[in-house]
Amino acid sequence: MLVGLHKGNMTRTIEAPIPEELLRLVDEKARSAGLEREAYIRAVLSKDVTSGPSISEILAPFRDQVLSSGLSNDELDCLFSVAREESYHERNRPKNR
Repeated sequence: MLVGLHKGNMTRTIEAPIPEELLRLVDEKARSAGLEREAYIRAVLSKDVTSGPSISEILAPFRDQVLSSGLSNDELDCLFSVAREESYHERNRPKNR
């Protein structure tokens, strides 16, 4: 591991074996983002470790519950439609003064 200065911050250089196909995909993404490979990898790594969980990660427990419940897609759609309708009526019912 090499240590050097980068824009006033101490940085480290990490070497890791990367398969050719993955490196090709990284290069394509970097080009489409208008970045050099190094800048793209740094941005992706930074975003991954500093951001909160993705929507997919947040919904994973819910997906697992739905799968284990045995509900079909149609039953799940119906369940959400009923809940949405109840919520709408609850929020829009006349208030007593």
